[in-house]
Amino acid sequence: MNWKKVVIRIGILFVIAVVIFILLYIFNRNVLYDIYDGLKYVKQGLEVKLSREYKVVDKTKTYYKNEKNLRIPIILYHEITEERPERSLAYMRTTKENFEKQIQGLLEYGYTVISYNDLIAYDKGEKALPEKVVLIDFDDGYVGNYLYAFEIVKKYNIPINIYVVDDLVGTPGYFNWEQAKEMSNSGLVSINSHGRTHIFYNKETKEKLVEHIKYAHNNIEKNLGKKVTKVFTYPYGAYTDEELEALKQAGFVQNLTNDEINETNTLNLYGLSRIYVKNNYSKYKVLKIIK
Repeated sequence: MNWKKVVIRIGILFVIAVVIFILLYIFNRNVLYDIYDGLKYVKQGLEVKLSREYKVVDKTKTYYKNEKNLRIPIILYHEITEERPERSLAYMRTTKENFEKQIQGLLEYGYTVISYNDLIAYDKGEKALPEKVVLIDFDDGYVGNYLYAFEIVKKYNIPINIYVVDDLVGTPGYFNWEQAKEMSNSGLVSINSHGRTHIFYNKETKEKLVEHIKYAHNNIEKNLGKKVTKVFTYPYGAYTDEELEALKQAGFVQNLTNDEINETNTLNLYGLSRIYVKNNYSKYKVLKIIK
């Protein structure tokens, strides 16, 4: 064997591969991302399927508060779209196909999707929960929530929560009050406040925060024509400890955005943690981050 020729051929193949890689990177990064994601999906699928940690549990077996420490993940989305978003926006935009696959994965592996009313009743000792539960949030009130997410929600009969910014409702790119009322009347969609306006409330006084959120909450009730559970999500996840306490005194359950998961042993309804789910996450990746 002529090793010199072998080395030369390997060198040529390596150079060709590098050139192809560079051209793909320059002209079509999505191809590389698809290959990379595909390999990750296979790995994640094997890890989930071969591990006992992800086994389906008996959903009929439930626990009251203090009977068992449960993990309570709240997963966060923003816009649901038809077209695939740029990689840099994968945390803000999710295709309807990927959203449905992620929901299918949760249900397939035994998760029960619950509402904030379920969580509040559990915290009061009035309701028991299955071992594997999850809450699903949408921030900002994008029109894709109505056009695409709502259809999937009805298909799988699961509750979701949408947090609207009062002065964005009905503006370009956001659903209007009529659409919000339709979703709310389905009994599957809770419409709650994400602020009177989308600002950094940690830079405002606690008095202004309380004034804004009370106004926005009352406006939601006025437009939906019904009483609504007091739940608020901080824009940008920005808050102060004084604001947390002030809204607690005003009776608002409060969501943060800190990529952590709640546990029932230390459950705090006035500072709930939420975790981002990205467009490029496989259903197995979602299972892994909320385990």
